[in-house]
Order: sequence, then C-alpha cells, then structure tokens
Amino acid sequence: MLKLILRNLWARRRRNGWLLAELVLVSVISWVILDPVIVLMHDRSIPIGYDSDRLCIVSLGALQPNAPGYDAGAQDSARLVDGYYQLVRLAKNFEGVELATPLLGFCYPNSSGSGNTYLTAEGDTVSHQVMWMQFLPHTQFFETYGFRSGMGRTPEQLSDYDYAKNDLVLTENAAYDIFGRRDVQGERCESTSRGDTVYHPVIGIVETFKSYSDWRPMAVAFFPTLNVDANDIPQYAQILIRIKEGVSMKRFLHDFRPWMLKELRQGNLFARSARSYDDLITEREAGSSTPVYRRNLAMALFFLVNLCLGVIGTFWLQTRTRREEVGVMLAFGATPGRIVRLLLGEGAVLTLLASLAGFVLYLQYALKEGLYNGLGWGKSAVTAWASNFNQKGVEPLETYWVSNFAQHFCIVSLIILLILLAVVLVGIFIPARNISRIPPTEALRDE
Repeated sequence: MLKLILRNLWARRRRNGWLLAELVLVSVISWVILDPVIVLMHDRSIPIGYDSDRLCIVSLGALQPNAPGYDAGAQDSARLVDGYYQLVRLAKNFEGVELATPLLGFCYPNSSGSGNTYLTAEGDTVSHQVMWMQFLPHTQFFETYGFRSGMGRTPEQLSDYDYAKNDLVLTENAAYDIFGRRDVQGERCESTSRGDTVYHPVIGIVETFKSYSDWRPMAVAFFPTLNVDANDIPQYAQILIRIKEGVSMKRFLHDFRPWMLKELRQGNLFARSARSYDDLITEREAGSSTPVYRRNLAMALFFLVNLCLGVIGTFWLQTRTRREEVGVMLAFGATPGRIVRLLLGEGAVLTLLASLAGFVLYLQYALKEGLYNGLGWGKSAVTAWASNFNQKGVEPLETYWVSNFAQHFCIVSLIILLILLAVVLVGIFIPARNISRIPPTEALRDE
C-alpha cells in the first residue's frame, strides 16, 4: 500500500506540489497562531497550589477628618493597629467563618502588586531572584490561605513561630532554586542591604504555589512583619477570611456584607467591601492575561475555521477530480474500502511531508528568536532558574515542557500535525467515499 501511495504521489507531483506548498505555509502560520494559545492554556491549567474556593477578602477604609463620627484620638498609631486586629477578630466570629487573618502589604497571591529580591545560599556566590511577600506572625496566615506543608514545620507551626527580624519562609521551588534541595529548614540565605550582608535563617518550607493564577509557579520568600506600620492602614490593610467547608460562598457574602457594613467598625476604620478570592483572581486576570488569551484564542479559532474551509475545500475538489482514476481501479477489482484507504493514505503522507518541511522552516526562526514562553517576569525567572541548575549540575524541582525548548517544539509540532491531519483527512474522506461507490462505467463515462 505504501509503495502504491508514493507512486501515485509522484505520478501527480505537479498537482501535489501546489498542495505541498499550501500545507507548508499553513503549518508555519499554525505555529505562529497556535503556540501562544497552547502555552497560555497550559499555564492556566496548572493547579493554583492553595484552596482559593473558600477564601474571601475584605477591604478596609477610614473616615476622613471632615466626616461625621471622625475620632481624632483614634488616629494614634497604637489604637489604629489595635483597631485593625479587632476587626479581624470580629470577622472571625461571624457565622460560617473558619479562619481569618490580617493581610498587610501590597504583594500577596494574585494581588495587583509585586516585589522581588535576590537571595543567595550561605557560602554560595550565585544570586537567585524570588518574589517576596509579607505576613504577620501569630495570625494563622499560612493555614488561612491553605498553603500545604513542605519539609519541616506545618503551616500551623509556621504561623505560631516566634520570628526574628530576618527570618523567612521559602516555597519548595525557592528552596530548591537557592540550595539545590528541599530540606533546608535551619539553613541560612544571604542578601545585601546598603552594602552589608544580611543573613536570613530559613524557618520552614511550604509547597510551591502560583503567585498569579495565569502564570507558572515562581519562587517565593515570606518575610515576617514584626512591627506594623500604622501608615499602611487602611491603604495596604485587608482581612482574609476562610469560610467553613460546605458553606456556599454566594450565600455567605449575601449574609456577611450587610452585617459587615453595620458591625465591622473600630475607631475610624470600617469594612468597605467584601468579595470572593475567585473574583479577585478574575479581576487581576482581566487586566493582564485574559485580554491576551481571548485575543489569541479568537485569532486561533478564526484561523482554524478558515483553515478547515480552505484545506477541506482544496482536498475535496482534488479528490472529486479523480473519478476516472477511481473508475479504472474499480474496473480492475479494487474494493471501495481499499480506494478510500489509498486516498486517505496519500493525504496523510502529503500532510506529514509538508508539516515536517514547515516545522523545519519555523525551527530556524525559533532558534533565533525563541518560542513563546508565557507572561510576566515569571517566565524570565523560570529561564534563569533552569540556567542556574545547569551550572550546578542538578535537575530542577519542577519542570514544565514550555520552558524546555526541545519538548516545547516537539509537543506543539505534534498538536499542529494532528490538527492538519484531521482537517485533510476530513476533506478527503467524504468525497472519496462517494466516488468509490459509483459504478465504474458511470465514472468512466462522466470523464
């Protein structure tokens, strides 16, 4: 069968040459259009790493000096901080709440802000970029978020630990990035501040999670806030709430919001709004990846529709013009099934050759410019991370095929090849089946 397929393709090489050129062009364009979509879909499909379904976040506000009920005495730093903690305690006592913690700072999972620093393993010379996040000790921060325990202390123990000024908690990928292993509790990192070396004891490890839901996980270091700056309240002060299992988030917010507006008040501080964490994630994505994702997805769908119509139409027409040839084969005893398989085989071989040629052409561009690697500084962190490991001679803790050039190229090429094969075979199968079932005399007479 294969020899007959190759002989037929060569015999019709002039016509097949145009089909081959068309498919080569289509395969290159498919790479340009589909690669970003595939990468973004991959990144969005990675588990977030903590339980966001039962989280909601409460934003705070403060009365202005000219507002009714304003208390000038309540602006004292100590009273402001105490009022903030009191609001957290009140929220925790609401029916349906399992845990509540103060969320202070502008950098936290899926926040609109971000911050990074560089850490080095003690005695090492290679610095590693990590995202930093703040937390308040003894506030059930880690268990409220639902971070999973790494090697060493549990989330509950990490929340209740008596931290010193320079202590920190690392994610597993941060620990592996810096030290080349995960069991680093008790080790020390180094950083530089104003020309001086600062040592950071590693108090514990939590499992890797996604700082942003539409990015790949990046290395994170949690730094304890031992002294709350009253100037951060209420601008950077929020309350994170975890509702009890089985409680509907929609129903909880329906009951919580009216109570919050009436009861969550301390001094000049008051609860301004409450929303689910999933809404927070959706809002952040709407300002970053969602427009890109929707644009690329729309372009991909438009391209695929036109690809299907164009390629299917071309092969449909080419197949129908072979009625006389099919009539001859039927007259010599070929079965309709064998004829259909023969025509499908020709299309599959032609598509395979054209796709390989198109992929080789795109490979030249990819080697020079690189492949699409996702969104944000997280992608550069992943790239740097991999290069550092190559220097150290150890394998990364987590590998994602989109960060590996060879795997990325092969997987996307395979997906595009399968799409092209499906389109071409559909365009051949229906007319091939129809012309293989007509009487030989009718096929020969028509021609």
